[in-house]
Amino acid sequence: MRPATRSTFDVLCWLKAQKWASSQAKEAPFLLKLLYLAQALYAASHKQRKLMPATFLATAAGPIEPDIFLALENNLTIRKALSPTVEVEAFLKSFFDGLRDKGMAELDVILAQDTALRSAAARGRNSEITLSEMAAAYKRGVPAIAGKDGAAPLSPSLDGTGRSILDAAPNSKQEVRFTADGRSVTRWMPKKRIVSKDRPVLN
Repeated sequence: MRPATRSTFDVLCWLKAQKWASSQAKEAPFLLKLLYLAQALYAASHKQRKLMPATFLATAAGPIEPDIFLALENNLTIRKALSPTVEVEAFLKSFFDGLRDKGMAELDVILAQDTALRSAAARGRNSEITLSEMAAAYKRGVPAIAGKDGAAPLSPSLDGTGRSILDAAPNSKQEVRFTADGRSVTRWMPKKRIVSKDRPVLN
């Protein structure tokens, strides 16, 4: 089924332009969670149609979209985003009105109740969260937030340098790549050197 928008970056630009109450609204973890919730809620109310051509993966830090994650980490900006259609903008305005006062802790409480995220996580780290699971998880809308003060966040959002520490982010010794089906792979180098008579060192 054709997504409702041209690009996930168009939706991201629209969300970033809004006046969110949270001081963390410009940070990658917050924006990734908003994008996921927007995709899930749109799918739930539009017969599992995608709001944007995005694929979300389950990590210990919550849902991420790998391309958007890397773009935000590298400060990639879009010079001119495409404005949403009247129908999509009406949805986005409703989405914003419902979540505009929510902070990171409240988004984490919502996601802690997310059955789609839980099911994908059970399949393994960085497993794809399917659209059908997302639609089913939010068929009644965003769950009510109760007892949020006693709920632990999914994980810290930032490290001491201000960079996000999402589970899919590489550390200093790793280079992470994603396969076509959404699995993460790391670059591997052999530890043992191979020696031959003609060429003493091959690697």
